[in-house]
Amino acid sequence: MDALDHQQRKQRTSYLLLLLLFLVGTGTVHGQVVGDGYNNSLIYKIQSDTNTVYILGSIHVLAEEYYPLTRSFSYAYYNSQKVIFEIDPEILFSPDSWTKYEKQYTFQNGKTLETVLSPKTYTLVKQKLEAMGADIQEVKKYKPWVLYLTLSGRFDSSIDFRPELGIENHFYRMAKDAGKPTGGLETIQDQLDVFDTLPLTIQDALLQESLAITGSKEREKAFLQMVKAWHQGSLDGLEQLVETFKTYPLFYKKLLVQRNRNWVPQIASFLKEDNNVLVIVGAAHLAGEDGLLALLTKQGYHLERVSYAMP
Repeated sequence: MDALDHQQRKQRTSYLLLLLLFLVGTGTVHGQVVGDGYNNSLIYKIQSDTNTVYILGSIHVLAEEYYPLTRSFSYAYYNSQKVIFEIDPEILFSPDSWTKYEKQYTFQNGKTLETVLSPKTYTLVKQKLEAMGADIQEVKKYKPWVLYLTLSGRFDSSIDFRPELGIENHFYRMAKDAGKPTGGLETIQDQLDVFDTLPLTIQDALLQESLAITGSKEREKAFLQMVKAWHQGSLDGLEQLVETFKTYPLFYKKLLVQRNRNWVPQIASFLKEDNNVLVIVGAAHLAGEDGLLALLTKQGYHLERVSYAMP
């Protein structure tokens, strides 16, 4: 393997790990930017005797049209001395992180996409790649869930949503420039396991549904509705998104329920610190009866919406 090929594989893998933050890849998506306002942010706070923990519901991929963010975002960030993400970006973006996980997201036993996918799903993947000017042979060793993440979020529209414009990347850059410490609620391995432990039948079904003609259009519509709900600060809108995951109960459990439950005690531990903490997670983790807001409320914590026009 020459140096160029090594670098390209490293970039692809780092990008894959970033995609694990949410179920949509890059692509150009037509979206409507909601009007400016100071009360449309999904940010909540819990106060203890020693500090305040802010919980920010994020969108992992955004477009330039959504910046600058409203002041409540800045308020939560500047009033916190530490920023916690789903995965610590210092680990996620480490140049060596990709080398540890290649065996988990590729087949190692002679299997290929063609041998594990149903004929219909394999045909859809092949057609999608050909439309992108790619050859399925280039990705034949990737597991179906990898294709699900990297292909199903590519839409044919006009506004460019990219991970580098996502909320996490935005605040990570700010924290890094300011020397503010960061951390993570889980590891890369934790997120890989969400997808890699799904039965191949579910991986196949998810991939097929997302790449079918109607499925692709519905997915684009759902994504835009999610962004709109987030930008309007609408928990009801996000709950509608969460409901769609319940079509595959095991996937819903692994993607949202188990992770939310794992995060609650960690958030509780932050409330014992002396300094304020900003916790940034995907907005879908806040909504619904299994969401972080509901779980924390059941634990007896009082959550207050942050809607400051000015600090």
